[in-house]
Amino acid sequence: MRELSAQSLSLLELGTQVKIHREQLGISQDALADQVGSPVNRSNIAHLEQGRRLPVKETLQKICEGVNLPKGSWQHFANPLSINRLNFEVLLQELVGSYVSLINLDESIIRVLEQQIDNLFKGTLSNDQSLECLNSISVFYGTKPLSKPFFERYISQFINSLEYFEIGIKNYQKDAIRLFSTIQESYLALNTENEKEFNNLLAPLVKRDTSIYTTRTEWDKINKISNEKLPYLGYIAASRVKKEEAERRKLSDFLLEIASKKRTKTFDLNDYPTKTKKRMDSWLREFNSKIEHGLFSPLFNPDIETLEKEAEYISPKFASNLEIMEETQKEAYDNLSNYLTSDYMDVYVATSMRNDADFISVNDFVENLFENADLKRLKLRYFNPTQSWIEDRVAKGLVEALMLKRADLCIYMAQKEDTFGKDSEASVTLGQGKPVIVYVPKLEDKEADIDTELFGKLERSQLINKIKELSDEEIDDFEDNESLHSTLLSLKLDKLTIEDYIRIVKKHWADFDLESEFTSRIGNEDDKQKIKLWFTAILQSDDLVNLEEPLINELIRTLVAVSMRFERRAKVFREVHPLALQVILSTGVLNGILVVRSVNTCARVVNALITNDLELELETDYKNYKLIEKNTKSTIRVISKHRLISNAFKTYYRK
Repeated sequence: MRELSAQSLSLLELGTQVKIHREQLGISQDALADQVGSPVNRSNIAHLEQGRRLPVKETLQKICEGVNLPKGSWQHFANPLSINRLNFEVLLQELVGSYVSLINLDESIIRVLEQQIDNLFKGTLSNDQSLECLNSISVFYGTKPLSKPFFERYISQFINSLEYFEIGIKNYQKDAIRLFSTIQESYLALNTENEKEFNNLLAPLVKRDTSIYTTRTEWDKINKISNEKLPYLGYIAASRVKKEEAERRKLSDFLLEIASKKRTKTFDLNDYPTKTKKRMDSWLREFNSKIEHGLFSPLFNPDIETLEKEAEYISPKFASNLEIMEETQKEAYDNLSNYLTSDYMDVYVATSMRNDADFISVNDFVENLFENADLKRLKLRYFNPTQSWIEDRVAKGLVEALMLKRADLCIYMAQKEDTFGKDSEASVTLGQGKPVIVYVPKLEDKEADIDTELFGKLERSQLINKIKELSDEEIDDFEDNESLHSTLLSLKLDKLTIEDYIRIVKKHWADFDLESEFTSRIGNEDDKQKIKLWFTAILQSDDLVNLEEPLINELIRTLVAVSMRFERRAKVFREVHPLALQVILSTGVLNGILVVRSVNTCARVVNALITNDLELELETDYKNYKLIEKNTKSTIRVISKHRLISNAFKTYYRK
């Protein structure tokens, strides 16, 4: 058998030899770098072993001699023409999406190849000559030649040097990752001489003409239901409530009695007969009570405010309430008809509404979003779930499934808790190849210089500096960034006035579901009642209502806890959430979510999606190619560099 020429080794093969020799010596990359000394560092060794970058001659020599690699295996890599060829091979692999090698080519042939590569990047060839030269070089590697349409779009203006050549390849990879499951599949498909076919393949990337939206008629068929009436849509049909009025009244009176006894501190659930408790517990379930635990649970201990609100929910106090409920449900049912028969459906809002705060949070977000100047001009059709109602749950599910199928994109509202239904809607949208935007609320108040999203982006040193501006407390070296973020937010809030707290609570109460948070976080019954009374008072009027110092501390603690919870959720959605990437079943392309933290950012992203004009940047490492949306730093497309995974996608998602 003929011995392989060292000159035919690729950079990856050289790197593999270095890695094998290093591991045989039993030393790490860091230890090798320390052993051979400057200018070698761990990154030089890692990039060489991964076949990503050839170090300069002195560094290469020290690394190879440090692992006892025979001189004949690496010496020719210091030749300028060989260096040029090896770096070209790395880029060629990035272009074609598969490993290239010169194994079994003798040294004289390789010298001819190296001379051709040198000529290609001198900048003296015309476009046609460069294409001919590049395709001649491809014969040495057995790769598919470049078509003229492909060359002119991606390569022709970047052929003056290897550095420019790399820029052209990265521009190509941005398109490839959006359209195909592997780089190799993209290269094979796009290298067609048929210009029409080439343009058709790239058609999904073309910026969209917005006149198809702006020339539509205004969409004014939805009768907007005010926030005050929205809670009525959380009920079953008003007609059914009327039929159950006697039972509901008894349960309501029972809850009010418990509240009264709690107020006088005489409540003991054991005072009630078992038969009464069973009947009331059964009604709580039948009437979809929002009280978290049943009467027979040891955790049943709702506060006075919760009991009184639940009593009102179970049985509206006045007959007029039922009339308003019936009227509101009819309006929402009419809206449902208009949603079902809409000429278009552009945006679907995925959310879950468990209490009054959820209805208001969702509706405020949707209304503010589509009133934004960036979107209003587009006359978008959007499904606002707070404005639609139907009693039957099966019918409701069918309506949402149809809206989801028709919509071009989905906005997923990340509340404090998510549901299987909402997750499923987002997952199905991604699987269809449509965009999903995840909106995660944040605590933001410009007057108080508070923005938890911006705080979360600060480096550790920046967080520490901001904390030191507000406090002389020592900072533990073991505190992580999240702990520092929480400390900074607490200090910022602690400096505010009662007017500031009222402004912040009024703006964020629904998104943060503050009433429920007070219920679950404040243990003392008197404190819980006081802060809830204050909360109700400031929502119902513009008067300045003071809050005791201990309760201000509880308010700050609650705002910080919920804020940090949302910050963690935003991070999870960007990095590790199961929805972060979903396979588009028809193509095998990995489709990712876009995480936004404000209405204005969401509007800009929706506008960019509608116009097909996202700002994207390519990030690569030894594991993946990632396409990142610049403004939100969200990963929207990924191609894995794992050889077997890439092969599997190439095999099973072939068009």
